[in-house]
Amino acid sequence: MGSSDFSWKLADHPKLPKGKTVAVVVLDGWGEADPDQYNCIHVAQTPTMDSLKKGAPERWRLVRAHGTAVGLPTEDDMGNSEVGHNALGAGRIFAQGAKLVDLALASGKIFEGEGFKYIKECFDKGTLHLIGLLSDGGVHSRLDQLQLLLKGCNENGAKRIRVHILTDGRDVLDGSSVGFVETLENDLAKLREKGIDAQIASGGGRMYVTMDRYEHTHGTSLCLSNSETVKFGHVTFFWNGNRSGYFNSSMEEYVEIPSDSGITFNVQPKMKALEIAEKARDAILSRKFDQVRVNLPNGDMVGHTGDIEATVVGCKAADEAVKIILDATEQVGGIYVVTADHGNAEDMVKRNKTGQPQLDKAGKIQILTSHTLQPVPIAIGGPGLASGVRFRKDVPDGGLANVAATVMNLHGFEAPADYEPTLVEVVDN
Repeated sequence: MGSSDFSWKLADHPKLPKGKTVAVVVLDGWGEADPDQYNCIHVAQTPTMDSLKKGAPERWRLVRAHGTAVGLPTEDDMGNSEVGHNALGAGRIFAQGAKLVDLALASGKIFEGEGFKYIKECFDKGTLHLIGLLSDGGVHSRLDQLQLLLKGCNENGAKRIRVHILTDGRDVLDGSSVGFVETLENDLAKLREKGIDAQIASGGGRMYVTMDRYEHTHGTSLCLSNSETVKFGHVTFFWNGNRSGYFNSSMEEYVEIPSDSGITFNVQPKMKALEIAEKARDAILSRKFDQVRVNLPNGDMVGHTGDIEATVVGCKAADEAVKIILDATEQVGGIYVVTADHGNAEDMVKRNKTGQPQLDKAGKIQILTSHTLQPVPIAIGGPGLASGVRFRKDVPDGGLANVAATVMNLHGFEAPADYEPTLVEVVDN
């Protein structure tokens, strides 16, 4: 097709009308797991989400939010907010950071790029400094990738290497950094046996050195995409394919509500859920927007603290926020889509091979602060939803990338042909 024939205009859906306000709610860190005392979503009072699950079985289902469904290398790779929102926004599955790094290391291309060639010039007389997260969590780092990087640097002539480590207490168990440091030290010792001056030079916790994004993202741009600071980038930058700024400033508004700073999120587990919901409510009731998109961070951000009681409070607050948004959607005759980006709050304990809570050497329960491999819910509804709309049964392995086509349909459009299939169908009465 010639470029002059191309159009961004979407085809009209043959059965679904346009003009309905669509509210898209992303519950961060809200997966589906068996009910027990460590499932904070189950323990919390969540009447709104419960009603969506129990009310209309043809309008509630689970979708995959980890592994290959979101572009990660294997089914053992837990999802995260960045890849989750990428998939939700893109409607397609793209290879994500970990997989791209795996491919670059396996092929050796990482050592052929201009960047590596530039730093290689210092190998004769200079020092190669490497800084990064030291864990096998798979969200922001993998230890095996560092090991391969060190091996490749050695083979490419590095004579003096200093590793600056950031310890991890979120994507892996608290205290596990000791084992990772021991593994790294063993690898560096083997390099030293070959005459390479390789050592750990410094270290610190991830949230106190370079990865504390939550204290430094206080940009204030207005949009119909709405969250608080800790997840504002996810409903804008990551949703838009890692693209900063507006696609069209005349058609978009971004609203960032400043997150609490200087405290851990279990101290104020309600976070800004109410404020996010109120902003979304006002936007919906204004009837100005075709779509109002929000992220409610409680399940993820409070869940990462490992504080079960606080996470229960956070889940309740998120559920209350969903009700505010759904009530507003009801008032304008709109449609809602409620989903999540990955699991977290639904399982707050490390489990053994039989699925039972795992104990440490002192006999205490090992709290899980990381994400999970659990699927996440998606629910559709509202007075604007045509009566024959229901979830299809022929997309059993649907994932987050299927949500974009679904939302386009609910706006009255067909999705592009290269998108992952829609999750909905229209059955004639």
